[in-house]
Amino acid sequence: MNLERAFRISSILLAASGFTGLIPTGELPIGLVGLGAAALALSFMQGAGWNADWLVFRLSPGAWNAMLASAFIAFGVDLLWISQDLLPAGIHFLILLMVNKLLTLQQRKDFLHLYAISLLEILAAAALTVELWYGAVFLAYLLAAIWTLLLYHLRNEAEEAGAVLHTVRGSVDPARTPGPITGRFFWTTNAVAVAAFGLTVAIFFIIPRIGAGFFQKDRAELVRTSGFSEKVDLGIIGAIKLDETVVMRVEFPDHNGPLTEGLYFRGAAYNIYNGRSWTNSLARRRVLGQSEGGVIKVVAPEASATGQPGLRQEILVEALDTTVLFGVPFVESIKGFFLFVLVDGMGDLYMPYHPNARFQYSAYSTATRLHEQERTGTAFTYPAHVRKQYLQLPEVSQSVADLARGVVRQATTPYEMAVAVERHLRETYRYSLDVGTAVSVSPVDDFLFTRKSGYCEHYATAMVVMLRVLGIPARLVTGFLHGEWNDFGNYYTVRQRDAHAWVEVLFPRSGWITFDPTPSVPAAGSNPLWSRLGSVVDSIRLKWDRLVILYSFRDQLAIAQDIRERGDTVRVQVAGWLATALRWAATARTRLAELRSASEWLLVGTLVGCLGLVGLIAIARMRGRLWNGRRRLMLHTPWQAAAVRLYDQMLHLLESRGVSKAAGAAPLEFARLVNREWPAADRFVGPLTELYCRVRFGQAPLSSEDLRQADDLLAGLRAVRRL
Repeated sequence: MNLERAFRISSILLAASGFTGLIPTGELPIGLVGLGAAALALSFMQGAGWNADWLVFRLSPGAWNAMLASAFIAFGVDLLWISQDLLPAGIHFLILLMVNKLLTLQQRKDFLHLYAISLLEILAAAALTVELWYGAVFLAYLLAAIWTLLLYHLRNEAEEAGAVLHTVRGSVDPARTPGPITGRFFWTTNAVAVAAFGLTVAIFFIIPRIGAGFFQKDRAELVRTSGFSEKVDLGIIGAIKLDETVVMRVEFPDHNGPLTEGLYFRGAAYNIYNGRSWTNSLARRRVLGQSEGGVIKVVAPEASATGQPGLRQEILVEALDTTVLFGVPFVESIKGFFLFVLVDGMGDLYMPYHPNARFQYSAYSTATRLHEQERTGTAFTYPAHVRKQYLQLPEVSQSVADLARGVVRQATTPYEMAVAVERHLRETYRYSLDVGTAVSVSPVDDFLFTRKSGYCEHYATAMVVMLRVLGIPARLVTGFLHGEWNDFGNYYTVRQRDAHAWVEVLFPRSGWITFDPTPSVPAAGSNPLWSRLGSVVDSIRLKWDRLVILYSFRDQLAIAQDIRERGDTVRVQVAGWLATALRWAATARTRLAELRSASEWLLVGTLVGCLGLVGLIAIARMRGRLWNGRRRLMLHTPWQAAAVRLYDQMLHLLESRGVSKAAGAAPLEFARLVNREWPAADRFVGPLTELYCRVRFGQAPLSSEDLRQADDLLAGLRAVRRL
């Protein structure tokens, strides 16, 4: 292929990659898609050397200028009356300009105009989507751009050289005419493209995402959710139970596998029931601002101390039509891109504004635990405001009251009553989404005595009503079940179909305890192969969102810290190896100086041979240990790597004072040895050992406070002297 043909084809492919990036966004009308595709196809056939007469457009420059003026008029009409938005109107105008240029590629400026149009197209596509497919389109555009710019430079050099020769000699030297594109040029250009892509990726991760550009789309296709507004009608959640739309993806960084069943993502709670719908009488919100480290504390630590281990979540939420923030109950603290959040009287969390794109935040939750005294307590006293808010009932039929009292006939405590009502609803009624469209005058009576089937809202509402009849404070809560576990990405995918309603029951000391009267529904069967393939694709998409779309300064710091900690570990290991090698060299040099007689040299030769054999065996075993050690190191979290580094520093300090740890000694066993041999150091060694075990083997996170404490303990150990 000669230079001119390769140059034209490369230029057309560059325009095609920019145009392709706009098609999946849905912003191009079908007419413009067809017009752009036809212009690209015709231009490609012309560039490939198809000399058919019907491919040649013989319009005068005036005609093309008239068409260009018409495109400007169409842009004005589109902006003012059709799209009424600069971004889509500008995209439509770009397609018309691209068509004009593709069919009139003659002069150098025409190609430059086409390159500028393709660049604007790829930028517009970036503003319109955050989907995974854009990565492939961008890569294709980058490769085409590098090829095109190189060929453009070579073509210009050839034209200028030809013009000079023609002026001097009156003809062009065939020996200086550019030859075909060779294999060497092909691979060299691809190497340049790969290097440019690597540099692009490096810059991409060095510079975090900090905001939107001029072309950023200011509107979003929001996922329509139900059950999180100020008023919830019975039946509103059941309407979306068949919707497969993804709502959010949730990771639990401190756990390597799926959590146990019964995992809920709490959204909003409601306390006032009028017989047909639920409302929140405590909807007034107050502002919660950031504290140290950008963390927003929802409750004071002393108010949330339950003795239960906390649960950290990384939540990536789609663009929803609600400002509710979700989390495993109950959220103690939250951290994200927002400077503050809002909280109402129910403890529900809200963003200060509606999102227009996917967003990510971290939440830390601690579950409430029912105290044993309240599990067995027979009667509780509640304040007046609790009775007013959570014992409110509309007019309830005598049948509902009789049923509630009959179900708990053998229960002796409020907890047993709640369990009895929950069990009765689970075992007596049938889960069904087919409850008809007619509006019932009394939905609870209709569910309990007529249909005897329904979905989560009917079960939860019936349980709250029955408990309030019995004098037990309760409220209805909406949110999502845990969804599907993704084995490839180690996270839960939560969909619209996982929307759920359940019950929270108030105990004076324990707080709100979760009950779910809705019977379990088996998941619909699916093709295992398609299911696994979908999990792989969704996992890649989550990585794309985390590392590309939502890559932030905090992520950058985490990566830098991990690299630094791994570098410190390697540096300590290398320093240890060098010190050992120097000791061996010094010992060998001293021993050689002492050798005088031939018998000693013979003995040395024999020993060297034996040592060589032993060394070969040791090297083979060491390689196996190093490989296993490297594998263990790869399994370390950044916290574990830091804990190992701190513990190694402690061991080096103790070894320098004459207290060495045996190879097979356990950390706690060695700590007891230090206590016996050097009691003054135990107050430093003990806490450091406990911290090491908790992080290294218990997989607990290592906070900044833990690091400061460890540094203080190491400083104290350095200062203490052994008598």
